[in-house]
Amino acid sequence: MQQASNEQTSKKTIDFDRIRAAVGPVLETHGVVLVDVEWFTDQGTWTLRLTIEREGLQDSSDPAGGVSLDDCAEVSRDASTALDTDDDVIPHHYSLEVSSPGLERRLKNLSDFRRFRGKLARVKLARPAPDGQSLLRGEIAEAPDDKIAVVVDGKRIEAPFADVVEARLVFELVTQSKKQKKSTRADKAKQSGNR
Repeated sequence: MQQASNEQTSKKTIDFDRIRAAVGPVLETHGVVLVDVEWFTDQGTWTLRLTIEREGLQDSSDPAGGVSLDDCAEVSRDASTALDTDDDVIPHHYSLEVSSPGLERRLKNLSDFRRFRGKLARVKLARPAPDGQSLLRGEIAEAPDDKIAVVVDGKRIEAPFADVVEARLVFELVTQSKKQKKSTRADKAKQSGNR
């Protein structure tokens, strides 16, 4: 996947500010906010991806953003109409995707790291952290203004936010072992028999 740069001057570039201006009223009508805008090509097809979340959740620790599939479909329909009204916004063929941030959402700024403190994350650094690691996987911790902190295997690692190349939350499905399930069922059976 190749992301187009804002500085290139070709068919591949779009004006992100104009995109935001065109879809802004649509988002407001649906009670959602724009989390991210991506413009990329995959197998020759240009795609505009709008990532949205429910308005008012910016301080919530819900990584999925509180939007449903129906919300995404409705925003996609209305945003497509708004974008296609002005041919100059995107002057060539493209596909439009509207999605929630998802459980493994990207962490794009320091406020995201603050918002999801205590959550599991994977962070790729441009330069190794003081302990030599450049790929961190651990719990996000509180950090000074211009840094991020991740607790990896019980050890707190800090790095400048400027060194973060990519960061995402990590979703872990916690499953019970068969032994735990049996004991839970046995406990429930005992409780129902004692009534």
